[in-house]
Amino acid sequence: MEISEETLVPADPDRTWRLVTDPQYVQQWYAFGGADIELVPGGAMLLRWDEHGAFPARVEAVDPGHRFAFRWLPEPGDLVEITLSAEDAGTLVRITESGALDDAATSAMAWRNSLSLLSELAQAQQR
Repeated sequence: MEISEETLVPADPDRTWRLVTDPQYVQQWYAFGGADIELVPGGAMLLRWDEHGAFPARVEAVDPGHRFAFRWLPEPGDLVEITLSAEDAGTLVRITESGALDDAATSAMAWRNSLSLLSELAQAQQR
């Protein structure tokens, strides 16, 4: 199964890349309890939410400014791919999650909410 959500972020791809991969920013739009990200293929990740706990993942792909992918652990966890595409008005960010997806509707809603927060974060930083 696969879900995909996207939004236009009002920032260039380099800035958007930092917002998507730097733990201090990831905590503001996705993993509100904190994030540890070793940003290299095979690198360890730990994403935390106060209400849900901590979830380990492994970095699968790092293409700065273009693509970041990680896999939830334990194997064979769902794969999350975040792609960035330059647009006139900013960066199109698409998040695709594929795998067993325990609850696809809830996952899609969570990604939509997170993308909205990511866009708001980019806007706030331009002020």
